[in-house]
Amino acid sequence: METTTIHPAESYLRNETNPSSLYVRIAGKRRRLFINRDRGIIGIIAPGKRTKGYVFTDWSGIEQIYYPSQEQEANTDRKLILKYQKLARLATHTNSWLRDIANADLDKSLYENHITTGTRIDGKCIGLATIEKYCGTASMQRFREAMKNKESFFTCRFDFCGYDGTLWCEPRDNGDMSAGFSKEYRNCGNGYYYLLINDEYVIGYDID
Repeated sequence: METTTIHPAESYLRNETNPSSLYVRIAGKRRRLFINRDRGIIGIIAPGKRTKGYVFTDWSGIEQIYYPSQEQEANTDRKLILKYQKLARLATHTNSWLRDIANADLDKSLYENHITTGTRIDGKCIGLATIEKYCGTASMQRFREAMKNKESFFTCRFDFCGYDGTLWCEPRDNGDMSAGFSKEYRNCGNGYYYLLINDEYVIGYDID
């Protein structure tokens, strides 16, 4: 007698101890499956809809299942990417990193989108106004002028909350401008690294 293998997503939904909906990835898109347990029918929410859907049978088309814990992680990743995109839209300069942010896949993490190296400072912002309190008004003014004129500029190391701080910017051959802020352990080449995401904020990129 031939046995029928039930897809893990279907098995999850038919288990009454689990929630009645489950997110999956189909054709590269995040979609929500649901079950009507009174009728035993499993459906999928239609694209662009919140509650309306149709009967689902394409189990072989499921590329990934977002179980609840994974779903929470996916929501966190999505919110972080949206935060980076919102801040980046305010930038008056451009570079390949900002373009990666604009074109980011919301179903992937910051790391998978090559936006950060995936550390605990992801999404952490520091305002240039805060940095100015430590590097001085003159250095901040020179930094802003260098950004405007597309020139290279590096501050000397300055005390930043017990770290060695450095603010910098550099032009690229294609006319782009890259800029950032480093706060490194005293007399050490390791620390926390932020990139300029718009005219007023740097945001977490890497820890070394």
